[in-house]
Amino acid sequence: MTRILQLVAGIVVCCVLATAQTPESKNFSKDGLSFDYPASWQLLDDSNSDLQQITLSKADSDVKIGVFVHKGRTTPEKMADAKKALVDPLIAGNAKQFAATGAKTEQVPDSTEIAGLKAEGTSVNASFGNETGAAKIYWALVGQRFVVLTLFGPDKELKQRAAVWDLVRTSLKIVDPKAVPAASPKP
Repeated sequence: MTRILQLVAGIVVCCVLATAQTPESKNFSKDGLSFDYPASWQLLDDSNSDLQQITLSKADSDVKIGVFVHKGRTTPEKMADAKKALVDPLIAGNAKQFAATGAKTEQVPDSTEIAGLKAEGTSVNASFGNETGAAKIYWALVGQRFVVLTLFGPDKELKQRAAVWDLVRTSLKIVDPKAVPAASPKP
């Protein structure tokens, strides 16, 4: 019985330590878009009347996370047009940027989840001799809005910062700011 108590106590201590080491997070919420991100990361909001454009970065890191959300409503039938307007230039621009630095590049289909939904993607992989990196670009229709998430950086750091990426993409929510909640019945 003492062995079992020691085991349970050990598990509790591990859980407390793991919780204590979890970085605090902040919440971004504007124009119907919200997501969580670590408090130690900087947020830059370059949004305009058509597009919410947020960049997350950290002073001691080469990893950048981009959140792009078209403010207009999109239907599944208009996804191809939205991809052509927003995603294709991002893919081409990143490939061109890598090539300009002398990197060998390749584009590979990829996928992930954004807000619990399957998201298509493309990974623009770059090789700078011994060092490799990528610009990963994912898109999905979330709450009738076209959402694009980007992840950019050296492969080593992308692995180290995976928890940050997971926090942003899984906590992302789209709420129609014009939607009025239904009145609840009164007893």
